[in-house]
Amino acid sequence: MDGTNNEHPRAKPDGFPTILFYPAGKKSFEPITFEGDRTVVEMYKFLKKHAAIPFKLKRPDSSGSTTEGEKSSGSNPKDEL
Repeated sequence: MDGTNNEHPRAKPDGFPTILFYPAGKKSFEPITFEGDRTVVEMYKFLKKHAAIPFKLKRPDSSGSTTEGEKSSGSNPKDEL
């Protein structure tokens, strides 16, 4: 995203990437800045703490099975190009 095309006076980046969160229904227009590690676990904890609407994420199916389209043919996928 080109930040110069989407500038907002209340959304000032402190570094890159800057993640700003605006909770639903909050009267204040001040964003909450995410300053944690850029991992799924840390972002999930941040959202659970600050989200106005409760949510749950489903864990991915870890059965390890592949579907017909995901089976490896043993060749390099770049060879298809």
